[in-house]
Amino acid sequence: MKNYICGIDENGLGPILGPLTITGIIAEEDIKIPDYIKDSKIVYKTKNDLKKIEEIAIVTFYILKKRLPSSPYEIFKNFTISKCVFDENICEKNIPLYFKNPEFEKVIKKYSDLIKQGKKIKDLKINVVCPYYFNQFVSKKFSKFILDLSKFCEIIKIFSEYKNIKFHCGKIGGLNYYKKFLSYFLPDFYIQTIEEKENYSHYRIYKKSNFSEIFFYKDVEKISPFACFSSLIGKYIREIVMESIKRSLNIDENISGYRDKKTKSVIEKIDFLGLKRECIIRNM
Repeated sequence: MKNYICGIDENGLGPILGPLTITGIIAEEDIKIPDYIKDSKIVYKTKNDLKKIEEIAIVTFYILKKRLPSSPYEIFKNFTISKCVFDENICEKNIPLYFKNPEFEKVIKKYSDLIKQGKKIKDLKINVVCPYYFNQFVSKKFSKFILDLSKFCEIIKIFSEYKNIKFHCGKIGGLNYYKKFLSYFLPDFYIQTIEEKENYSHYRIYKKSNFSEIFFYKDVEKISPFACFSSLIGKYIREIVMESIKRSLNIDENISGYRDKKTKSVIEKIDFLGLKRECIIRNM
């Protein structure tokens, strides 16, 4: 029986503007991840680095779908779990239709070593949590960290059909003890605590005769290349959604989404245009 490994990490937990993305990628455990799959904070330092993470997203699409994507929007639609309750979905409607680097032959050649490992990469899922659902969740006296964990668990449930999986997850907030939350969000599994420490927590989850393991690591990208892989693609998805939001608001300059002057000016523009704040801005 094959063993699998899955990296799960989040992007955009801190900003007040735009979505939170939680990404999981699963592969056979003996896969060899190339050295250029690194912490997204190292690969993506400025907006000029978007091309780098876009190339990795293109290649991952190529591996899983056996063809090249037609646009960034097609990558978004094929791998994301997202929903919108509003008639105008500004997170999606202006996602770019063209890639930063359309020279696919060069991209395929550049990442040929990753492509050779392609048969061992099984699936990719990205949970995109828009501010509306973010606000709905935390308004019920839950923290954003528990929301984050609930979306991690959604990906764990989806991938659990593979069995014998090691889930490498980033630690969430200051949490060290996860069992009660795992029991709540994974009700079909029996949860066993193996070890809980400041730097990592380790659990086994059982369903019938099969079990998998979940590890929550502090600074998971320094430990797991699979978490790095997930984070790079999750970062790309968040960035193209942020681009859609900017285009919807007719904004040319780059915005971080954090509590800085540029972000505050964007919030003022949302009010001026009469757009729904709750679909763009988080309450906390």
